Amino acid sequence: MIKGIQLHAWAAGPSMVEVAQVAARAFETIWVTDQMQSRGVSAVLGAIAARTGAGVGTAVTFPFGRNPLEQASTMATLAEFMPAGRQVTMGIGTGGGLVSALMERSNPVGRVAELIGICRALWRGEAVRMGDFPVTCKDLGLHDDARTSLDWVKDPAVRVVVAGTGPRILEMAGELADGVICASNFPAHSLAAFRSGQFGSVSNLDRLERGRERSTRPDFTRIYGVNISVSSDRDAAKAAARRQAALIVSQQPHENLQRVGFEQADYAATRAAVTAGHGVRAAAELLPQEIADQLIISGTPGDCIEALTELLEFARGAGFTEAYVGAPVGPDPAEAVELLTSEILPEVQ
Repeated sequence: MIKGIQLHAWAAGPSMVEVAQVAARAFETIWVTDQMQSRGVSAVLGAIAARTGAGVGTAVTFPFGRNPLEQASTMATLAEFMPAGRQVTMGIGTGGGLVSALMERSNPVGRVAELIGICRALWRGEAVRMGDFPVTCKDLGLHDDARTSLDWVKDPAVRVVVAGTGPRILEMAGELADGVICASNFPAHSLAAFRSGQFGSVSNLDRLERGRERSTRPDFTRIYGVNISVSSDRDAAKAAARRQAALIVSQQPHENLQRVGFEQADYAATRAAVTAGHGVRAAAELLPQEIADQLIISGTPGDCIEALTELLEFARGAGFTEAYVGAPVGPDPAEAVELLTSEILPEVQ
């Protein structure tokens, strides 16, 4: 079930490529996170694609502050590096806490839907009139009558998957995308949600099915992202998990967090630090470990195996057919990949 690994773009670019070369021996797809203050995802993915021959994907990118022509071109260019049997995946969402702290995200579901439409038209070789995508056109100040195309593109094999937890974006994903990503660090899709027995009611996956009823796309993949932080140093693994969890609690609506048992007092300081622009590292230091533990599997390999086994069983039961192990992976990505491939995956696959 586990086919990919997600690397966190906070690490140095060359070291990420080195880790990806090792990971490509065990994983079909190397996913890379896209955060506005981290390394550039397109540059890192290009280097990984050229050096490893693995499939690559964004997990996940977003439309805000981005030129859709550049995003379509990046994905099509990455596809040129793919060997037979491998593919590029454009994982896309509405942006997280770091994005919303910097800019307005008006009509986020509409922007994601229009980006999918623009990219697919360009990949088909069509000339796109920007006025046909009014939300994007207005937000980016584009000319209504402007037309653009990618004359060199010949139907690249790019899979589009949408990440989200809200009912509107999941319904849109079911209708327009090739798949969905549900990550375990989001409260509604977390181990805490499964254990509570409320996953069916809080996950909003019923809206995904409603969208699928309107879709003309025959194939659809349900991908479960398992956020994990593993190290032989338990404390270091836990600290890395808090950093990833800080990104989540800073962006999720209060009701989503409260629905799975979180109290505002538990994460208020972390949320305020991100909003004030103090940085993720400082915000993570304010987050209680017990909050992170409900969103991120972390610790030594022995700590992780039991929780990962339980979570994958839940995911299969909920209809997920593919999974990846995701950010932060561990405080030392190279060590984490070694532990995942040698000690953890053999016990859970």
